[in-house]
Amino acid sequence: MQWDGDRRALRERWLRRIGMAAFVLALLLIGYRVFAPRPEEGARRPGIAFAADTATADMLVSPFKAVYEQVSPSIVGIQVTARASAFGGRILALTDHAGSGVMISDDGYVVTNYHVVDGAESVHVVQGDAVYRAEFVAGDAGADIAVLRIPGREIPAAKAGDSDALTVGDWALVIGNPLGEQFANTLTVGVISGLGRDLSDRGTRAGQASLIQTNAAINAGNSGGGLFNISGELVGITSMKLSNNGYYGYASIEGIGFALPMNNVKKIVGDLIAYGRVLYPRIGVTMRDISSPSMEPTPEMLPKSVWVTAVEPGLPADRAGIRADDLVLSVDGVRVTTAVEIQNAIRARQEGEKIRMMLYRIPGLTGIGVDEPIPAGEFVEVLVEIVLMEG
Repeated sequence: MQWDGDRRALRERWLRRIGMAAFVLALLLIGYRVFAPRPEEGARRPGIAFAADTATADMLVSPFKAVYEQVSPSIVGIQVTARASAFGGRILALTDHAGSGVMISDDGYVVTNYHVVDGAESVHVVQGDAVYRAEFVAGDAGADIAVLRIPGREIPAAKAGDSDALTVGDWALVIGNPLGEQFANTLTVGVISGLGRDLSDRGTRAGQASLIQTNAAINAGNSGGGLFNISGELVGITSMKLSNNGYYGYASIEGIGFALPMNNVKKIVGDLIAYGRVLYPRIGVTMRDISSPSMEPTPEMLPKSVWVTAVEPGLPADRAGIRADDLVLSVDGVRVTTAVEIQNAIRARQEGEKIRMMLYRIPGLTGIGVDEPIPAGEFVEVLVEIVLMEG
């Protein structure tokens, strides 16, 4: 039929037109890919955000890099050779271990922990590729501080800072040799996590010190290294860390390390160099904390205070009239509840200075039965002179 023929012809014409349009479109796309201008190498495509568009180079530089470059030359390694002995005093072998140290003066004095060099046959100081035999000057086990010397060596000394100026949250930089010379001058960073920590109940060597706590990583070999502030000042000597909670060692502890405050270390080092021993401000008493829910004395309980368990004859406390079983309530008008607070107040004074102590005295205190009412005591104020003594 004529209609069918016309319809077929029309369809063929439309198909040819569609094919031609598709061919032209393909040519246009190919021409764009070939002849369109290309962006210069390294140019960014529009619409994609890059961090560099909003951050400057200064913002990306670590604030710790300059401090590390400034202070790391004053950190040294401590290599120790000691004799291991056993039954009957027979020497079985020589053993080696390592720690860290800090140059504290331009004339060759190095400070480290006493436990690093305790029992050493020989001690060497390592700085870079150089190894120097060190002279043991003096040390104090209770303070856990030892002083070595390598005279005539040009190693820069660290600048001491004020550890009393530290506050919780300050930056803390630890530099030392964890696990020995293989990891020499390792930097770890954290914050000051706590101040005035007393670990005497754990039987630590540094139990008498008011320790600085930090979460900057401290590991075996860091002992004797430096704790620095963000200004590059030496504010502590790293000494120990807690690694388990004491229950069979099953539960690990992370991020609880300690350093000896530099203000304490400076006084100890000065004594060790000058006298060969440490002289502490003392008054001649032995004390123990009394934990009580009451700050005031009542017939049912003693006040929260510090119990004088013994007084050394002839020393300042005895001369001032302090007696065994007295309870110390305040020092120079400041309420105290722990022996550490009293020790800190005493050690903040110079020889010959005096402190005022308020005591609460109950006659026959230790003879009172558990179920008996506590009789009223009397308040006694004494003035006690500070003297310097060992231990």
